[in-house]
Amino acid sequence: MTDTSTLQGDGAASAPTHLNGAFLPENSKLFWLALWTGALTIVTFGIYRFWARTRLRRYIWSAIMPGGDSFEYTGTGLEKFLGFLIALVVLAVYSGLLQVGLSFIGFNLWGAMSSEPSGPMDVLIQLGATYVTGLAVLPLIFFAQYRARRYMLSRTRWRGLRFAMDAAALGYAWRALLYFGVSLVTLGALMPLATFRLEKYMTDRMWYGDAGFEQEGQWSELYPAMKHLFIAVAVLLLGGVVVFFGQAVGLGGIIIFAGYLWLIFGFVYYQVESFKYLTAHKVLDGRIRFTSNASSGRVIGIFVLGLILIMILSFVFALFLGLLAGIFAVSIGGMDMNGYGSVMENFTGAGVLVGLAAVFGYLAFFVLIGALVTVVISAPILGHYVDTLRVKNAEQLEQIRQRAGDSIADADGFADALDIGGAF
Repeated sequence: MTDTSTLQGDGAASAPTHLNGAFLPENSKLFWLALWTGALTIVTFGIYRFWARTRLRRYIWSAIMPGGDSFEYTGTGLEKFLGFLIALVVLAVYSGLLQVGLSFIGFNLWGAMSSEPSGPMDVLIQLGATYVTGLAVLPLIFFAQYRARRYMLSRTRWRGLRFAMDAAALGYAWRALLYFGVSLVTLGALMPLATFRLEKYMTDRMWYGDAGFEQEGQWSELYPAMKHLFIAVAVLLLGGVVVFFGQAVGLGGIIIFAGYLWLIFGFVYYQVESFKYLTAHKVLDGRIRFTSNASSGRVIGIFVLGLILIMILSFVFALFLGLLAGIFAVSIGGMDMNGYGSVMENFTGAGVLVGLAAVFGYLAFFVLIGALVTVVISAPILGHYVDTLRVKNAEQLEQIRQRAGDSIADADGFADALDIGGAF
């Protein structure tokens, strides 16, 4: 997409008044990059995944070219690996203290935390302890989300200027926990409040060079984005009424299934529409604004078509592996016994080799699926968001200067340890 420029009175072109996003990867190069980095991750028992994600990010970032200038990712696999080790230590200490605390409460206050519950109260106590253990990880997840975004911004450059984010992960974690509880108690009715306030908390602490971002707008303006979620809930309730009061299980089941599908669409619609609203109300340096024309239908279309393509290719690949395994087993089993011992030994050896081949085939299948998901689902969805993004008053970007870099000891190690932080 091209940039629009204004002309000065003497006919000379000034800086462009707006920039259009552009995502220009080479699918074949991206596929082979995802494939071989995935294979190395398997071979190294997962250790290489930090370097694999770094290489993918570098390529993806370089393909994002607003105004013709590509992004640059400066993170390294080593700092991600070291950050992951630090995060594991913190998680181990946190989990250990949590378990000690729960044991103390169980044995000293309730006195009923036995392996075999003796009554309904013991069951409730043990069930509650289980949920408390799960919910106790939430602060770390929210902490990791903030740190992951801060790390990626600190390792991202555009036009030679660094992005950055203030150190405020603890503040985000307790706020996210609070808003999560509010959304849960209100059965999702206040989800727009959580979405807006948490995004504002992060956006107001983001920088590009020495220019700060600001999130404007009102959280109540996100309610139109929830319309399909409300419709889905109504359809689900209708299905429940038909089943329990109308005694029409078949019809009720169909309605409930339709409600679940609508619910999935509703979540995607909410994500896309809330992104569009929040983007339209972001301001950089008080003057530079953004718009997005992302489409929820397009996002769903990319996912569905990509999923169908992956299923077809996976089926073909599985048939190919099965055919190879069959030929291999027959050829091994039919070998001359003179050099291979008895028939039993011959077939035993064949079984071992076939088993090893099956493991290799499974791992190859896993790597292939990961590469396909990257190329036909994750990257195209990211590309849609980038291609539909527009920067307004872009001439003001020329006034922004460099800012001191950020040093983050654990990189985005918490995000890696908890397996969050996005596809790339």
